[in-house]
Amino acid sequence: MRWGRARNGSTQSCPVRLDFLLRRAEAGTKPRAMGHAVRKNGGRGIVIAAIIGFCLLAGGVFWLAERQARQMDVGFGNFQEQAFELVDQTGAVRRNADFAGAPVALFFGYTYCPDVCPMTLTLLASSLDEVAARGGDSQALQTIFMTVDAERDTPEQLAAYLSLFDLPVTGLTGEVEQLASAHRAFGAYAKRVEEEDGVVLYDHTATVYLYDRTGTFTGTITFNEPPEFTVEKLARLL
Repeated sequence: MRWGRARNGSTQSCPVRLDFLLRRAEAGTKPRAMGHAVRKNGGRGIVIAAIIGFCLLAGGVFWLAERQARQMDVGFGNFQEQAFELVDQTGAVRRNADFAGAPVALFFGYTYCPDVCPMTLTLLASSLDEVAARGGDSQALQTIFMTVDAERDTPEQLAAYLSLFDLPVTGLTGEVEQLASAHRAFGAYAKRVEEEDGVVLYDHTATVYLYDRTGTFTGTITFNEPPEFTVEKLARLL
């Protein structure tokens, strides 16, 4: 039954035909059953539409992240052009040329880092496990953890810390000026911050730099990036 609005604002009803009421009575509960089916199918359609919308949104975000990473390529030199000479967790001298011929994931951090560093290393480990489960060669990736804390991160400290993660990582340390030079070469940021209670922390670059087997910069993994994005980036790198 239709309802309209009178000019004076009161509600008025339009005439109702008797044959319409008779058809409703003869139909019994059929219209109600049909309505239930429509509601059921409509609800299913809403769920499907929501799933498709989520997939499109996730794909769009990933595409934008990849596009931004490619744009960042401007100013990022080849890994082999960023000369450094540091020491790894075994005490061996390591140079940039030692990592030629295989993909690299380079991360800057320190062993006393309370959150960003352990979370990032854990993310890399789990993402590489997923890549391996898909049939990718996760062992081909060279993960480098370059410290920003020359004072406390000795080779022994790096060895103890990195052994806590289920991930093959090369830790690099050195003298203050050696590390500062290496950080500048890669455009990394690090600043020592001493809290009132004497605790020493570092503000530092929390991004993982990715290089392919030719040493070409291919993009980044940002802190708190969705794990599925990290898996896709590593899978394509490998």
